[in-house]
Amino acid sequence: MGFMNSSPGRLPVGPPRPPRPRRGASPLRDFPVVVWLLLAVVAAFIQPVLRESTWVMVHLALLGAMTHAVLVWSTFFAQALLKTPESVDPAAHQTVRLAVLVVGVACVVVGVPSGLWSLVVVGAVIVGAAVAWHGVAMARRLRVALPSRFAVTVRYYLAAAVCLPVGAVFGVLLARWPASDLFGRLLIAHTLTMLVGWLGLTVMGTLVTFWPTMLRTRVDPRAAGLAHQALPVVLTGLGLIIVGALVGLRGLAVAGMVVHLAGVLWWGRGLIGPLRAAPPRRAPALFATGALAWGLVLLVSLPLHVATAESWGGVAGGYLPITTVAVLGFALQLLTGALSQLIPTVLGGGPAIRMAVDAEFARLLLTRFIVLNAGLLVTLLPVPPDVRRGAIGAAMAAVALLIPLILRGIFVGVRAKRARA
Repeated sequence: MGFMNSSPGRLPVGPPRPPRPRRGASPLRDFPVVVWLLLAVVAAFIQPVLRESTWVMVHLALLGAMTHAVLVWSTFFAQALLKTPESVDPAAHQTVRLAVLVVGVACVVVGVPSGLWSLVVVGAVIVGAAVAWHGVAMARRLRVALPSRFAVTVRYYLAAAVCLPVGAVFGVLLARWPASDLFGRLLIAHTLTMLVGWLGLTVMGTLVTFWPTMLRTRVDPRAAGLAHQALPVVLTGLGLIIVGALVGLRGLAVAGMVVHLAGVLWWGRGLIGPLRAAPPRRAPALFATGALAWGLVLLVSLPLHVATAESWGGVAGGYLPITTVAVLGFALQLLTGALSQLIPTVLGGGPAIRMAVDAEFARLLLTRFIVLNAGLLVTLLPVPPDVRRGAIGAAMAAVALLIPLILRGIFVGVRAKRARA
């Protein structure tokens, strides 16, 4: 490793140059997401014969695919922004964390439908430990890095890593508890700690710089400052939600949701400038825009749903539409956009190869986008059950097309690099 700005007769200035991010295909980095997504699609289409089918589909998508993606790509962004030496979080440690995470998720998604609560506990502990280790690595990066305007991104990652083990505890209790008011309270505590805490905070931190990258424009000069200001607000909101749910005060939980929404809206001001400068046309930005729109719908509908429910048990009773929006509209659509940008980037090989891989993710772009979002919209309308099932199937099929596109993109990139070599 060399030094920046060094010359004969002068002391080196600046930190050691970190190694470049690993390029090319990486099985443990790339393929678990594909496997979890494929299993989620299968679970969606065999619902009549699969016990706890909705729960399995949701957790394959969010705990499996999304959590794996968060561990991989938040590490990638943290390294890119802070430029810490590899010794701070060696690649071997990252690989072990991903393997541990896969084992933990497998235990959870097998344990719940099988009724093996001890397996669920073991899986939750393993997943929590993997993410806690990830959080420790983020804290070490912040401690050794030089001051950076975008260090706030890694602070979001660190806060998110605290949320998952907490949410996992609520999830383990939820898997054991029968339907009741306490079940509804645990449901809110678990789902929001995981959704707006673990996933939401990660997304907010990442989009500070990744949003303009997807749009191929400049970062809003205010973005880092707005993110810094919003972080204590969204964390305060999340804390009020958890306390309100645990002690049974729906008004407090709703107030927390409103506070959290206010923080998100304040942060979101940093996204408007890049959007005006470069409206979304490519797959990454188009799907990310759709995901953010549904995310806003989700954050507005949640306090309305909780406030108008007859009881905490009623909160749980009407939760399926919210879950559908969270999984299909927000999480999986955002994952589609993010991977459409990141996989061509990490495969490397130069502009020509990058364009070839980009072209794979652009296949049937408008069709996939329209079918996914229109199908989701139909599922939320008062339509006959057969129409709703057809709409959700079409939306899932649009998401499922991401799987062959990922595989095809990796194949095209690797083949092109070999041919050039």
